Amino acid sequence: MSVVTVYRYYHPSHNNHFYTVDKDEIGTTHTGQTGKHGYVSEGSSFSLFNHHHHGLHPVYRYYHEHHWDHFYTCNTQEIGTTTPGQSGNHGYKCEGVLGYISPHEFPGSVPVHRYYHDQNHNHFYTCNVAEIGTTSVGHVGNHGYKYEGVLGFAYPAEHQVHPVYRYFQESHHDHFYTTNQGEIGTIQHGTVGNHGYRSEGVGFHIFNHHHHGLVPVYRYYHGASNDHFYTANTAEIGVTETGHTGKLGYVCEGILGYVSPVEFFGSIPIYRYWNDAKTDHFYTSNAAEIGTTHHGHVGNHGYKCEGVLGYVHHH
Repeated sequence: MSVVTVYRYYHPSHNNHFYTVDKDEIGTTHTGQTGKHGYVSEGSSFSLFNHHHHGLHPVYRYYHEHHWDHFYTCNTQEIGTTTPGQSGNHGYKCEGVLGYISPHEFPGSVPVHRYYHDQNHNHFYTCNVAEIGTTSVGHVGNHGYKYEGVLGFAYPAEHQVHPVYRYFQESHHDHFYTTNQGEIGTIQHGTVGNHGYRSEGVGFHIFNHHHHGLVPVYRYYHGASNDHFYTANTAEIGVTETGHTGKLGYVCEGILGYVSPVEFFGSIPIYRYWNDAKTDHFYTSNAAEIGTTHHGHVGNHGYKCEGVLGYVHHH
């Protein structure tokens, strides 16, 4: 399940904020730059899901021509119509669906706060509480905006999921995972890069920023057995400082990225396996590669399932 960035604009003459996922609608996403219809870009605001998934709600977009006000809500009763082009309550015309949002918190999510300016007839939405300075319903904060509650929970604007590149060193029987393309020097499937590691493409995707509900995945290396090991359970090795040696002789090499310890909207698990004969840990989001996801069961190529490393956004 993919997400889309919601871009925010402001029209200084109409005192109107506008939100869209379509970069071409205004024609610029550079903060401070003026685009079509006199709208000035204020950058990225937050990120929404771009497909419906069980538990998500559509965010409907409306426009009031007389007030020059764009309005966004998940509550279909507020305007009374969800048909594009049709006018509903208070003179607002439906302009379709902006994207999909969760009514509840989920790992990595932030609340999208909704405000209204009575004099300017302007609705305003932000994840940054400091912009208006209040989250008490009915209270008026900075610039005369009154808080109206939470639109829903979404990813922050800087939400990003990075590919984790997978490699295999045949002589050492070691699978290696990194988000740094330069570390091995190639991401082309089948080509051999630094230290004799052959690229196996993208193993899975991982969050590259820490947010509420996410946990870091630490990377370790055992020099004697030539094994790279990745875990979100800090108790397994016992150290999280880069360069420090922990249990079983594994040295911490830092953080690979961030995962959720629990399932969430559209998430997929990253499975963890261990091959005792090859002293090799293996990770994949493709259960068919090893053929089992049952803890303790041995599947293809002699790899035993050790459970789930964590859950990530399906890219």
